[in-house]
Amino acid sequence: MAESILQTRKECYLCRRFYNLRTVHGLEEHHILYGRGRRALSEQYGLKVWLCHMHHNEAPLGVHFDPGARRVLEQAAQFAFDNLHGPGSFAEVFGEEI
Repeated sequence: MAESILQTRKECYLCRRFYNLRTVHGLEEHHILYGRGRRALSEQYGLKVWLCHMHHNEAPLGVHFDPGARRVLEQAAQFAFDNLHGPGSFAEVFGEEI
């Protein structure tokens, strides 16, 4: 479906953001919003990023275990979405602010 609105390069978003490292091997696609039908909307609107396995699905740094890392992605998604579609559009589509 849609390309990521947060990334133009296939590299770990969190390795780049936290450590300024360009990790390009062992990448997994992560839908930033999930549950309650939001995964399909994430796919539709490009709210997804590439993550290395450690930042995706391994404790304690993976976004499925670390609420702080998850929040970083959710806030970045809301910012990118509002930048692309206009202020407040994220809340209109997803029914909430992050």
